[in-house]
Amino acid sequence: MAARKWFVISIIGLVLVIVGILWTTVIFPALAQIPTSYERTYHFDGDFAVLDAASQSMISFPVKQELAQKAAGTQDGALLIHEKRTIINAATQTDLSSVYGDENTMAIERKTLKFVTAIDERGRTGYWAPPKGLGPGDTFDIWNPSVNKPLTASYVKSEEFRGLKVVVFQMSASDVSLGTNPQTKLAMFLSTTVNLFIEPKTGAVVDQNATSTTSMDMGGNRVPVLIANVAWTETTIAELVDVAKNGLGMLFWFQAVLPWLLIGLGIVSVLIGGTYLIRGKVAR
Repeated sequence: MAARKWFVISIIGLVLVIVGILWTTVIFPALAQIPTSYERTYHFDGDFAVLDAASQSMISFPVKQELAQKAAGTQDGALLIHEKRTIINAATQTDLSSVYGDENTMAIERKTLKFVTAIDERGRTGYWAPPKGLGPGDTFDIWNPSVNKPLTASYVKSEEFRGLKVVVFQMSASDVSLGTNPQTKLAMFLSTTVNLFIEPKTGAVVDQNATSTTSMDMGGNRVPVLIANVAWTETTIAELVDVAKNGLGMLFWFQAVLPWLLIGLGIVSVLIGGTYLIRGKVAR
């Protein structure tokens, strides 16, 4: 009976080791993907300066922007995410979404966070969100809806942000062609700079701000028609800082502690069970 007990303990230990290895290589990576229940709303505020055709001068006003994203199913392994961007004039409460808003459905590879170009509604390429593990010297191409193409985000610096160690990445572009204005038939161009504050272990963006200038080519001169400065609101920043901190907690317990605890207990059980089995045989 004693021999059977130690044999069972050895088998349990072996199972724990296998589960620990599977957790690290298969189970946790599956849990770390974008959930099929994904849903998040981002709030921005800032200001627009728009060229007034009558006075030929820039008119400034505050804006509020909302970007609502929600999973809409899967297709060929890709997660479909429907997003709707609404913008209002914060001073007059006028809805500007028909001019500056957008609504579309994206196709994202849940593990890599890249667009699945063949399925995506607009054939987008590059990353939808930052990958994990970013650090000094790294770059990645992330889709920018303002210029309708991916831009390269480059490492700028590391710093402390709301109790988190973050890496700051910046993407920028100058005089990107937007085609022609449908009314004036004049060529349009856009220049933009976007700053991303990223918690590197989780890949969570905890702050973001952007500046962009849309210009019209008038006889060789680039005349600004829209200057936009927007950033996440304090409420959104606080929510995403919590997301990053919760993600770090999950990584600590479920990626580091749990699998090694299983493997450690398993090895100890195998050693103890094996040792007593050998001793039992020797005693006979």
